Amino acid sequence: MWCRLLSLGAAATAVVLVGAIEPPRLPRQPLGNGDKLLTYNITTGSPGPLRAATVSVEWVGGGKDGQFIKEAADGSFVFEDVVTGNQTTFLAADKIPTDYHEYWISPDATQILWSVNYTKQYRYSYFADYLVQHVETGETQPLVPGSKGDIQYAIWNPVFDQIAFVQGNNLFIRSNGTIEQITTNGGPDMFNAVPDWVYEEEIFGTTSTLWYSPDGKYIAFLNFDETGVETFTIPYYMDNQNLAPPYPRELDLRYPKVGTKNPTVGFNLVDLTAETVTALSVPIDAFPADDLIIGEVAWLTSDDHDKVIYRAFNRVQDHEKLVVVNTADKTSIVIRERDGSDGWLDNNLSIRYIGSINKGNCTSQEKYYLDLSDESGWNHLYLFSVSGKKKIALTSGEWEVVSILKVDAARGLVYYTSTQGHSTERHIYSVSWVTRKITPLVDDTVPAVWSASFSTYGTYYILRYAGPDVPYQELYSVNLTTKPIRTIEDNKKLVDLLQTYRLPNITYHELAHPSGFSLNAMLRLPANFNPSKKYPVLLTPYGGPGAQQVSKSMQSFAWASYIASDPELEYITYTVDNRGTGGKGRAFRSLVASNLGEMEAADQIWAAKQLASANPWVDADKIGIWGWSYGGYLTAKVVEVGDPIISLGLATAPVSDWRFYDSMYTERYMKTPELNPDGYNRSGVYLTKGFKEIKGGFMIQHGTGDDNVHFQNSAVLADLLMGDKVSPEKLQVTWFTDSDHGISYHNQGQFLYRQLSKRLFEEKGRVGSSTGTHQWSKKHDSE
Repeated sequence: MWCRLLSLGAAATAVVLVGAIEPPRLPRQPLGNGDKLLTYNITTGSPGPLRAATVSVEWVGGGKDGQFIKEAADGSFVFEDVVTGNQTTFLAADKIPTDYHEYWISPDATQILWSVNYTKQYRYSYFADYLVQHVETGETQPLVPGSKGDIQYAIWNPVFDQIAFVQGNNLFIRSNGTIEQITTNGGPDMFNAVPDWVYEEEIFGTTSTLWYSPDGKYIAFLNFDETGVETFTIPYYMDNQNLAPPYPRELDLRYPKVGTKNPTVGFNLVDLTAETVTALSVPIDAFPADDLIIGEVAWLTSDDHDKVIYRAFNRVQDHEKLVVVNTADKTSIVIRERDGSDGWLDNNLSIRYIGSINKGNCTSQEKYYLDLSDESGWNHLYLFSVSGKKKIALTSGEWEVVSILKVDAARGLVYYTSTQGHSTERHIYSVSWVTRKITPLVDDTVPAVWSASFSTYGTYYILRYAGPDVPYQELYSVNLTTKPIRTIEDNKKLVDLLQTYRLPNITYHELAHPSGFSLNAMLRLPANFNPSKKYPVLLTPYGGPGAQQVSKSMQSFAWASYIASDPELEYITYTVDNRGTGGKGRAFRSLVASNLGEMEAADQIWAAKQLASANPWVDADKIGIWGWSYGGYLTAKVVEVGDPIISLGLATAPVSDWRFYDSMYTERYMKTPELNPDGYNRSGVYLTKGFKEIKGGFMIQHGTGDDNVHFQNSAVLADLLMGDKVSPEKLQVTWFTDSDHGISYHNQGQFLYRQLSKRLFEEKGRVGSSTGTHQWSKKHDSE
């Protein structure tokens, strides 16, 4: 199963060039060609000099395809023509607000909407003031006169000079400078057109739940009634003050935990052409209100507002219904239904309207929409008729479509990324919905990860190579996919800089698991690797259901690269995607349904044993594991098992008991505690024997202001371990004041990685010698 170092090296250096970029890219991670080693400061600094640059563009609509706006080196916004390459100034640098957070260009490219005075709310959402700027004059005016950094969201109408926005959880429309309030019931317990915490975090992953119709005459939006949803209180001890207040500020967050009341979702329509513009609630024809989650909304039209569709799930998300609403009479009908009780149903947010299918002189009477489904056992593209009568599979096979990049209605094509080459890779293809012919846009015989941004009408695209070598971007026409029009970003500075380093060697493997499945693995060997020596190992899993960590994108030169480079650490890092993770089909990911934690932990332990037994350069007495969030939970579960192959556990922001986590994530995979009491008992971290016996000990890190995985998880776990007499030599607990799930408040991220480095150094010297003091620690202690 495992090959020796020489075989790994030979596989890694096969010379197969990727694209025509200069210098040419190789199908492996960068190795460098110098003598410098990666240091702590260069890998953990923000922003780091070893990060690949990416150019973001805003494609512009209108009569001519292939025009975009991007930020120039001098800070101005420039308008660029794809064909000619000519650039003109769109907005001078001195006209751009200095504190802007985001911007949106109006459909006719005559105005810009800016968010300024930004204050973070949850993972994606924030409060801000918004400015409307006329490009020609540079004149700027507030979206809402007198606003005080309290606007939650704003968006341009796709056709008219109009902006929809949310303030105080109410929906408003601003047309030609006049503001009209659409809803009046918004407040602490009612969210209109923006998600509450759990819908933002677990369902939509965005800041709004508002959708304009293509003709700009209707709005569909969801509202969320949190009445009766339990509150979780988060104290903020510093509250962004230099001097801590005597009493902490307390945030009362509506946070539904497993088995408790969820927010009640409502579906609404707004006719913007009506004499009196109001929101009309549409009855939901799917599941009872207390057993309902709406996961997606999309318009089933390309140029009007006749029909809109929503995807509804039951509470535990193993049953879905697709419901079409007729806007004329507000009636609805279920057109598609699926039972996924063999596992769970993912919310792919993948519905795209297609319309009639033209083949020669024939046009189908049925109208279709595009969607992703894993009903075959693998995630694939399907056309479903709006009537619900027909289904057409566009792709098939034992591989998965990952994302839809573009629907080109004029050419009858869908562009998408998939794992057709390998589950660790992403190649781009087009499929014709007329002929079903699949065509690669890139050479899919070369291991790589690709993505693309398409122009408004699909004639041009910016192709991004993301790895395994140094990323780059090129501009192409769909009519000539073999030769780029020009290079957008070559990252030559990064290529040259990396050549001055000796970098850790990263290789990829598939492990033949006894279950009959294979597990993807990524091995990072130290920069000065010597096969005659023995090296400690750090497992670095995430391991959550449907997630995927082993990828052939260029791996960031972050902390994991540092610990493989520092001569006093020289850790091998080993990342294994256990059973239950993504990219390998429904059967593979559904294995963990209703039983999180057990199988994943067993796989990590098995992989550690396989690595140690097959390679003499592994120090089998020093194999640690570190993970964050679900990876922290998995770390704790691995330690709980008590297998002696694992000598150190480092858990950052872990879940310790799924009863403490939110309902919509947890119940998707575990059902409710009422339906699955034994599963919840097995999945929690409740046994202490492994923590008492682990040779190198166990450390917990957690932010006290974590609104996602509450500090409660680590507090309860620490109490369990201390209460059952786990010794101070075996247990270390560190909290981070006011930090959220990312742990970055007041330089705490630097402390976190320094502490992890210190523990790894101590573990390396644990047996047979003094732990000593790492030179970095000496320097830090003297400062």
